[in-house]
Amino acid sequence: MITTDALKYLPQMGLGRSRVVGCAGAKCQNSFALANGFAVEAIIGEEVTIAFFCSAGCYLNAIPRIVVRGCDEAAD
Repeated sequence: MITTDALKYLPQMGLGRSRVVGCAGAKCQNSFALANGFAVEAIIGEEVTIAFFCSAGCYLNAIPRIVVRGCDEAAD
């Protein structure tokens, strides 16, 4: 089961919910407490990790356009 509850996944990662980080969005300059952010699984190189975004909107802007187009074509 996937959770979006920071109280459940942050301690497993050894992170405090009040830790302040920068958004993973390439053009975003926002900093936020982890408990207030949006986390998604990310693959960097060959390593699976978690990327933290200040909002779902920043995450959606980070999705490569080719992936979105590919999903649209698959739905047809």
